[in-house]
Amino acid sequence: MKGKRQSTVEPVFGTLTQYMGLRKVNTIGLKQANKCIQLSAIAYNLKKYLKFIEKRTKSGAGMLGLFLRFTMTLNQEYKSILKRLHSANLQTI
Repeated sequence: MKGKRQSTVEPVFGTLTQYMGLRKVNTIGLKQANKCIQLSAIAYNLKKYLKFIEKRTKSGAGMLGLFLRFTMTLNQEYKSILKRLHSANLQTI
């Protein structure tokens, strides 16, 4: 069990704390801490997915256009998620 945890969960927490700045969760309450961790998980997964796409792309201008459209779409989705979480925070206060 310990070996499995070390190979699956621990690298994610290490990356979040060391490289993505999640050393502390500066929120009050379990509900807001969950939101913070979920946003961090989304950011981690998007970063991982973008690396996966970069490996699969082949040279050519068409792939660059596809990559740019994809990153713009992700950026828009990320902003909409942040807006929804922000409005949810305002409603709970």
